[in-house]
Amino acid sequence: MTFNKQSLISIFFSSLLLGLPVMLSATFIPAQISWAQSNSASLQKGIEAYQNGNYQAAVQEFNQAISEGAQAEKAYYLRGISYLQLGKQQQAIADYTKVIELNAKNADAYYDRGIARTQIGNYEQAIADYNRALELKPDQERVYLNRGIAQSQQGNLEKAMADYNQAIELNGELADAYANRGVIHAAMGEKESAIEDLEKAAQLYQEQGNQSLYQTVQERLEQLE
Repeated sequence: MTFNKQSLISIFFSSLLLGLPVMLSATFIPAQISWAQSNSASLQKGIEAYQNGNYQAAVQEFNQAISEGAQAEKAYYLRGISYLQLGKQQQAIADYTKVIELNAKNADAYYDRGIARTQIGNYEQAIADYNRALELKPDQERVYLNRGIAQSQQGNLEKAMADYNQAIELNGELADAYANRGVIHAAMGEKESAIEDLEKAAQLYQEQGNQSLYQTVQERLEQLE
């Protein structure tokens, strides 16, 4: 059974002295985990519901799997990503925390908990989670991207820039990283670099079929030019 990645992208806007709205993409893409056939009927039904986009039904099945004691670490993790897809960040955080209690070396649980904390504005805790995720599993471009977003929201522009640079070094096709780095360049008064990054982001969004974010970046470019 193939797992189709789901992307949950939130766009936040705030004002800079330059008058350019900030575009920050808090991106949730669940980690690549094992979707092999489970010997727990409830867990398997939950996996199938999740893959079909029926996240509430998935939660109910994972509830049953947890009550049965079936593969607890996996069941809590899967319920956590289901909650996050439903926008229930606090419940997701609780499940990821349980996963970490069961296995303190689960890098994906730290990363996803960081996403949930970023989405509700707990940036300092989110950064700590991203740091731990990178300690356990280095060279993850999405972790650098999202840590950069949290750093941006904390006003740590140089640290955010460093994270976006690293994300792009790891994956030169990561449009979100170019878009957000372009915003940081604009905030720092580096207009030419901002335009270069935003043009690259627009190109990638268009190539990747993301017309909505392509249009958003084009609007940002018009404000700069």
